[in-house]
Amino acid sequence: MNRSWFVSGKVVGGLLAAALCALPQGGYTISAKPGAVNYVEGNASLDGQSIGSASLKSTFMNAGSLLETQDGKVEVLLTPGVFLRVGDHSRIRMLKPSLIDTQVAVEEGESMLEVDQYVRDSHLTVSMRGGLTSIEKNGLYRFMADGQPSVAVIDGKAEVSFGERHTSLGKGREALLSDALKTQEFDKNRDDELYAWSNIRAQYDASLTYQAARTAANSYGSGSSGGYAGYDSYFGPGAFGYNGFYGPGWCWSNGFNSWLWMPGGQFYSPFGWGFYGPGYVGYAPVVVVPVVVAGGTGTSKPVLPIRPRPLTSVAGITVPVNPKHVPAIGVYAASPASFAAASAQSARAISASGGLRTYAGAPAWSGSRGFGGGAPASRASGGGGSTGGGFHPSSSGGSFGGGGGGHAAAGGGAKSK
Repeated sequence: MNRSWFVSGKVVGGLLAAALCALPQGGYTISAKPGAVNYVEGNASLDGQSIGSASLKSTFMNAGSLLETQDGKVEVLLTPGVFLRVGDHSRIRMLKPSLIDTQVAVEEGESMLEVDQYVRDSHLTVSMRGGLTSIEKNGLYRFMADGQPSVAVIDGKAEVSFGERHTSLGKGREALLSDALKTQEFDKNRDDELYAWSNIRAQYDASLTYQAARTAANSYGSGSSGGYAGYDSYFGPGAFGYNGFYGPGWCWSNGFNSWLWMPGGQFYSPFGWGFYGPGYVGYAPVVVVPVVVAGGTGTSKPVLPIRPRPLTSVAGITVPVNPKHVPAIGVYAASPASFAAASAQSARAISASGGLRTYAGAPAWSGSRGFGGGAPASRASGGGGSTGGGFHPSSSGGSFGGGGGGHAAAGGGAKSK
């Protein structure tokens, strides 16, 4: 494990300055089309045309579109909460950009699929070298098209078919795509640069959502009506309003020059980063990830392990985390095994520093991990408040989907899988 960060000066600058940007009132663009190209690092092309950061707002993969990378990586947004990350010297094709039946083909190289919100009764399938993989739940999935083609479930569940054979893959298993369709334990010690890159991208994606959700909540609280300042929403069916019910989807931010996921609740990446909608963001347990950039060149210096200190005194980016599955904070982990070790170390450091807290300093409820804060008194509809300064310190509503309020519709549940 290398305790270092690979962060470009442009990305860091955008994150730190975003809250200072005065953004104009934005309109709504209602659409159900997945396939937005959200981030490009290095050299990549779409249907033979070079793509870069300047045109990302209008760069989409349509049915039949071919995306290729050379020395570079690309992040593609599928349905809300689903991120497809493409490695170096790889090629993917969009087969069907449908909100309820998304189909992608991995033709060369390596791709990684992060599913943070699996929608039941929808279909998300990946074809590769004669095999077909159907995603069954939230998780992290790895597709290798070169050499011996394989599908690995780092976390989650998938159904894999090849010819007449079918198999179910659970966490920590992989299938070798051949007539035998052999399954085996996934090598969690195997270093994979795309795995490490995907973790860093997940961290940035969660941070962007956090910044935008806070801005949206603040804008509404200051009297804006009918929308969120500076954001063009890119949603599935329904509108996006601050009335306790959200139409979750992708949202373009002019300030970040990026698409971001604005969820209607709270969701977590398999890496442990958290995504919170505007009605929930005030209760998010957060950490400040230290960032050190040398000379704006994109090179970075080592970052020390987490130390107890006030959030406001740390230079970095604020990111929500999963209190039950803390990410590997401040660590470049290139394998699931090294990530797990770093995650455990981060959890110990957080406990030693007094536990997770919200941005406002309230203790964050964490379930059984013991990071501080009380457990909810009740999760039932209409339940009371939290005990001991819990995850949702609202005096009127329960913690995970309890009672009447503050952060959700009266009696509505807030906990999401």
